[in-house]
Amino acid sequence: MMTLTEKWKMEGLKKGIEQGLQQGLQQGLVEGLRQSIFDAVELKFGYVEDALKEKISRISDVDLLKEIHRKIILAKSLNDIII
Repeated sequence: MMTLTEKWKMEGLKKGIEQGLQQGLQQGLVEGLRQSIFDAVELKFGYVEDALKEKISRISDVDLLKEIHRKIILAKSLNDIII
């Protein structure tokens, strides 16, 4: 039988693992979106400027990254993509 303290420790450990997994999934999603943006720019315009890479690499908001990806798909030039 577990003591109350042991039970609390197990619950805390479980919460910590769940939070870690959630953060890992979020970080993976962000990295995947960034890479999709780089791939789309390179495919559409032939290259990805370092300045654009730096700006995109600083963005961690999933919705903003999705919006940027959509803009790239519709853009006629890199100037159409305002970040």
